[in-house]
Amino acid sequence: MSLGKIGTTITKEVMAWTKFSNKSLLAIKSVKINTAGLKLAPELESDVVQLSQQANRWNKHPNEYIPNCNLPNSQIASHHMIDGKNSSIRDVGDLKKGLIDECEMLGGYQAIKVDKEFAQLAPLEKDCIGYRIVGRQNNPYKDIPFRVIDNAKVGDTVILDEGCAYAFQQENLISLNNYNLQNPMLEIIRIPKGARVSRNMEHGGEILMPRGAEYKLISKDKTSDGKIKVVLEYLLPNSKYPNDLEQIRKVAQQHVNSTDDFTRKYAQKILIEMQNL
Repeated sequence: MSLGKIGTTITKEVMAWTKFSNKSLLAIKSVKINTAGLKLAPELESDVVQLSQQANRWNKHPNEYIPNCNLPNSQIASHHMIDGKNSSIRDVGDLKKGLIDECEMLGGYQAIKVDKEFAQLAPLEKDCIGYRIVGRQNNPYKDIPFRVIDNAKVGDTVILDEGCAYAFQQENLISLNNYNLQNPMLEIIRIPKGARVSRNMEHGGEILMPRGAEYKLISKDKTSDGKIKVVLEYLLPNSKYPNDLEQIRKVAQQHVNSTDDFTRKYAQKILIEMQNL
């Protein structure tokens, strides 16, 4: 039974216990509870233990959050090529709106190919953390990740990149002072156990997130020297594939007989790639 379902009775008992112990249920350190005499003592004690474990989940030594890159099937084949494909993959947003030209249809095909690679990855064996720098840029397209977080509130769910975003495995591999960005922002990305992300030892240790990854904004603060630091948590998707695949399929079906050779070719390629999904 969770605290949210216990109701007024447990609320009174919790208030009585917290007043007596002068402790908070959200304390990061584990709390030993004297629940003697409380009607719902077993449920209360269980809930407090779960809250304490969750609070400690992301407070271990940073080295404990580095993934094992030597495990089988931990990297997609196109890991180091995605940066060159991302501009086309991001055009899937326009493809779903029906804005079709060569870039959008090609992007749809590349997106499906990459989605299939991520779907075959072995899930992360433990919780991991990635680190990334974004910032204000003159190019409004490249400026999107910064603006999304800048406009979001703590607790919001955000999509920072319609493509696949890279991150470092260790914070010391990046430096806020080494990036020629306006208002540089450090992203600390919590990646839960079970996530299908690509990782290898390129550039000292790299993580590649799947297309259109969703995150919860945990915190947003300014450092002592005025720079911005945010904590994000990757939200595990409900399925192995992004939820926009059916939209991409419908657009491809509409253009499979296009008079434009390039559009027709890649519409057909999309449908072929999706046959066994």
